[in-house]
Amino acid sequence: MRDNEEKNPINELIEQCSDCGACSDICSLLEEIGESPATIAARGATVEEAFSCSLCELCESVCPLDLSPVQMFQAKRNEAVANDEIDIDDYRYLFPDRPMNVMSLFRQVYGVDYQDLNQTKVTKTAFFPGCTMMTYSPDLTRKVFATLSKSYSDIVFLEDCCGKPLYQIGVTKRGDKNREHLRDKIKSLGIKRLVVACPNCYYELRKVFSEFDIELLTVYEVFKEQGHKTTSNNMRKCTVHDSCPDRFDGIFGQQVRQALREANFPILEMEHSQETTICCGSGGQLSHFRPDFAEELVELRLEEAKKTGAEILIAYCHSCVLNFARDPSGIKVMHVLNLLLDFEEDYDGVKNKAGEMFEGPAGVENWEKIMKKSEEE
Repeated sequence: MRDNEEKNPINELIEQCSDCGACSDICSLLEEIGESPATIAARGATVEEAFSCSLCELCESVCPLDLSPVQMFQAKRNEAVANDEIDIDDYRYLFPDRPMNVMSLFRQVYGVDYQDLNQTKVTKTAFFPGCTMMTYSPDLTRKVFATLSKSYSDIVFLEDCCGKPLYQIGVTKRGDKNREHLRDKIKSLGIKRLVVACPNCYYELRKVFSEFDIELLTVYEVFKEQGHKTTSNNMRKCTVHDSCPDRFDGIFGQQVRQALREANFPILEMEHSQETTICCGSGGQLSHFRPDFAEELVELRLEEAKKTGAEILIAYCHSCVLNFARDPSGIKVMHVLNLLLDFEEDYDGVKNKAGEMFEGPAGVENWEKIMKKSEEE
């Protein structure tokens, strides 16, 4: 459902939910709560329930009445933060608008830097890789940038965050401030075209620039226009994990599948895909609030992937790739750009490197560094 943003989703649940069980059958949270969305809405969702939701919108996609339990939980997150019902400051290491957070620390510790790329040049086209890709896959990020530069020689590289995590966590004022910063920066650089790699960023930026004359392109659109060809082993069977924000419009899912088919990769679909895709466990920062649910989703998805008989589990969201790669499953996990750009990566090692930042005396110092409040805070 795409028009309920203008309505009151809680009232709609109370008045219209028929308790058919379609959402509860597929959602671990609703199954755990054991009540219909209408009942939860009538009594009010708890803080724990709100932060146990991955905000993946699967409940909305399977609802025969197009109702949206996820918006109820998001509203409660916002309310809980605004009313100090949760000490959200304990999770400030996640805030992407802070100078020091878990991702900026990773880049600092492991020397990930893009200062040699165009970052402040006034130009019409910019590459927006997204926080996760540019942090944990710097070599792949550079390969994508180099490929895009063949079409746009003056393309600028943007290290900014789209701000979606801020809204999901419930710190909406910070989210609004981040949006204003992005708009001002894009305007100052004269940018009219954003090429985006991350589906989360793509759909968030569509909101940010909805009233601006900014063209949004995916990297896959540009690759197609270039006639880009891969030399990878095209006989490896793939299954595609779809990103939650793409479930309704399917822009990335369609383009990625087309690119794989044109490269002759056989695609075997999982039981739940595209509009009914199951969250990888990273949605809504779930792994930080309810790691048990996050792990359950990872295991469920990996099992579905293995049942297809595919050799490779493909994702086009970097967070999804990292979540799946952390568990030994017997199936190769790759970002689709790894295939299209003929670039193999060890994603198992990424999670290990992230964990090593907080080991030993140096790890204690690193944790204190990302949790230390700035003067502005």
